[in-house]
Amino acid sequence: MYNLNELSYFITVAQTSSFVKAGQLLGISSSALSHSMRKLETRLNLRLFNRNTRSVSLTEAGDQLYQKISPLFDSINQEVNALSNFISTPSGTIRINAPSIAIEHFIYPKIRDFLPRYPLIRVEIQADNSWADIVKQGFDMGCRLGGDIAKEMIAVKISPPLKMALVASPEYLIGKVIPKQIKELDEHRLIGMRISAQHGTELPWEFTQAGKTIKYHPHSQFMINNHLRKQAALDGLGITWTAQADVEKELVSGELVELLTEFAITYDSFYLYYPSRKGHSNVFKLIIDTLRCD
Repeated sequence: MYNLNELSYFITVAQTSSFVKAGQLLGISSSALSHSMRKLETRLNLRLFNRNTRSVSLTEAGDQLYQKISPLFDSINQEVNALSNFISTPSGTIRINAPSIAIEHFIYPKIRDFLPRYPLIRVEIQADNSWADIVKQGFDMGCRLGGDIAKEMIAVKISPPLKMALVASPEYLIGKVIPKQIKELDEHRLIGMRISAQHGTELPWEFTQAGKTIKYHPHSQFMINNHLRKQAALDGLGITWTAQADVEKELVSGELVELLTEFAITYDSFYLYYPSRKGHSNVFKLIIDTLRCD
């Protein structure tokens, strides 16, 4: 296989008709460049240049070689330079895996304002409440609560701490004993969720008591793994446990009532996470900076 550096040097000498000028462009001495061209001529068993004390010109064989390989090197340079679009030009696709609550309250509101400014950027978000392998599944980044992210991942905070709330509608609570202790939830109709079909058990509800985390295992009459848990509570189907951010408006309006407030737990913030600090496109960095929460 021929030395591609030598062929690249040959093209530069042919274009400048000077070992001195070509050497200056390439950052090597004219004598080293001349030596490299003599090695190439020896390898090809052909004379490529006519040399005298004043100028350098191509022989017939040299001109034929130049005409054939110069367009090929130009094409290679164009393709390599095109890769800079991923670094300097805001265009490309970013795929994000995130839970529904993070998408609705912390990711989408910022992406909604971001996209009109960058029409060549495409963002694909997969709502997923399970623990996805973002590398295996081809996502550029994932989003999870801080405590759920593997230590080897790079993490960027995108939300304040996540406070949970236990809520029900006033209509549901009519004629019922308001729970004062966590175990009294057993006496009520509950609205829960299962993370995914692969995770067979119902998601436990977590509370805090005397500085300790208490897990409560509901036996819900109705389960659904999206925002319709709030709607089910509004419709009077029972008590549900959800992020406070998801029910703030309804708590203010009185459509929902918060229960067991003294036991409400607050989790770590949501973080974007990804496996490496190196080689990311300008688009990737723009998305990170847009979603970042300091």
